[in-house]
Amino acid sequence: MDSVCCRNLLIINGNYLCLSVQPGNASCCFPMGDLSFSTPAEAVVQGPFSNRVLSILSRAIPASYFAIACLAFWNNFLSTGKWTSLFWMASEGVVVVLLVFRRPTQSVSRRPWDWLAGIAGSFFVLLVRPTGGSAVADAAGFALQLFGTGFQLYGKVVLGRSFGIVAANRGVVSSGPYRLVRHPIYLGYLVTHAGFLLSNTSVRNVAIYAAAYVFQFARIHAEERILAQDGEYREYLRSVRYRLIPGVY
Repeated sequence: MDSVCCRNLLIINGNYLCLSVQPGNASCCFPMGDLSFSTPAEAVVQGPFSNRVLSILSRAIPASYFAIACLAFWNNFLSTGKWTSLFWMASEGVVVVLLVFRRPTQSVSRRPWDWLAGIAGSFFVLLVRPTGGSAVADAAGFALQLFGTGFQLYGKVVLGRSFGIVAANRGVVSSGPYRLVRHPIYLGYLVTHAGFLLSNTSVRNVAIYAAAYVFQFARIHAEERILAQDGEYREYLRSVRYRLIPGVY
C-alpha cells in the first residue's frame, strides 16, 4: 500500500485510514472498507477538525447570523410597520431552517476564492443603509422589494434542503422557478436590491451593491462549475439557457 506521511494528518488511502504520528513514519493503518469521496482534496482533513465538525460549523455559524437578522427585521417591523421587513424576516427565516436541515454535499469547492465569493455575496449587501427618497421612489421601490422577496422565498422553498452558502452539489433542482432561470433565488435578491436602491439611493449603497455583485457573479460561476460535474445538471443546462435574467444572462 502506498502511503503519504505528515505530522498530525488523517489520510484516507484506498481502503485504509492511516494516522501519521511522526514525520516520514506512517503508523496505525486501519482498514476502513469501501470509502469514496468526490474529490481527492476531500480525502485529507488537517488538524483537530473532522469533516463532521466542519459541517456543523458551516451550518451553525451562518444559521445563527441569519437568525439574528430575522430578529432585527422583526424589531424593524414593530417599530416602523414596514411590511418589507416582515417579508425579509420570513425569507431569511427559511434560510435558517434550510441551513440546519440541508442535505449532505456530494461535492464542494475547496477553492478559497469560491468560499470568499459565497460568503461575501451573501453578507456584503447587509452593509447598505436606508436614506429615504421621494414618495414615488419609495412606492416603486416597495413594489420591487415585495415582488423580489416573494420570488426568492419561492425559490428557497423549492430548492429546499439543497440550499447552501458555498458552491457545492447538494442535488439538482429543476422545478418551479428553476424552469425560468438557473439561479432564481439570486434573481429575487437582484430585484429586491434594485427596489431598495431605488428607495435609498446614495453613493455608498451603489458602491456596496456593485462590489457585492462582483462576488455574486463569481459565486454563480463557481456553483455551475461544481454542478456541471453532474450529468443531470448538464442536461439541465441544455434545457434552461439563462443563469439570472431571462433573455439576457
